[in-house]
Amino acid sequence: MNPKDKYAGAEWLEGQGFNLLQVLDTARLPEELLQSLAELGVEVKKSARLVLLGMGGPGLWNRLKDNLENSPDPFDDDAVSSVHRVALEFWGCTQVDLLYPGPLPLPLQKLGQFAGWSHPSPIGIDLHPRYGPWFAFRAVFLINTPLPPNAYDTSEAPCQSCRAKPCESMCPAEAVQNGSLLNLQACVGQRLLSDSGCGDRCLSRLACPVGKQWRYSDEQIAYHGRRSLESLRRWRQTAQGASQ
Repeated sequence: MNPKDKYAGAEWLEGQGFNLLQVLDTARLPEELLQSLAELGVEVKKSARLVLLGMGGPGLWNRLKDNLENSPDPFDDDAVSSVHRVALEFWGCTQVDLLYPGPLPLPLQKLGQFAGWSHPSPIGIDLHPRYGPWFAFRAVFLINTPLPPNAYDTSEAPCQSCRAKPCESMCPAEAVQNGSLLNLQACVGQRLLSDSGCGDRCLSRLACPVGKQWRYSDEQIAYHGRRSLESLRRWRQTAQGASQ
């Protein structure tokens, strides 16, 4: 495989809104990550490459926003279709082992941190060095085609140089404090209140100064926030039913 072919695929993906692509050599994955995947039944080393696909900023939304009603999961469906197309047409892969999106609880944050995509933050989601909190994984898959691996991003964790820490003062639930881990119980409780001001959006995320130029539109924030809130409500109903 000529490296140029891989970059041609990357250019096509970026045009689709998938502007984050990381190709990992499965032989060089750390043991901790391999163990986490093995516990899910994923035998990584049977394949040559583990590929991460993501979006930073609003590009993918801008392409899909006018057709969201065509599918219950338009972002997932589009990612799956794009993975198979780029793998076949650009990389010559006839077989793709798609791990995400799917039912497996993949350790996405661990994968992102290893690849240099993301760094932990006190708001509970990782920050990308360039896009800040305005990025997301869209697909993770295994292939046997030996694509040339990408170089890892070794940028400093954005939170280390942040002095103002507006994420702390903007959280109405005081779930973000002193640079510690997110108080998830307080966060969820606040979001589920009927008069919550952050049911479909995270005020701490909006206050983060990293990658502000890549911030999603209000429409996109509300779309993802509503879907997340619906999931939380279903989780609460299930938990309440199990406790009765």
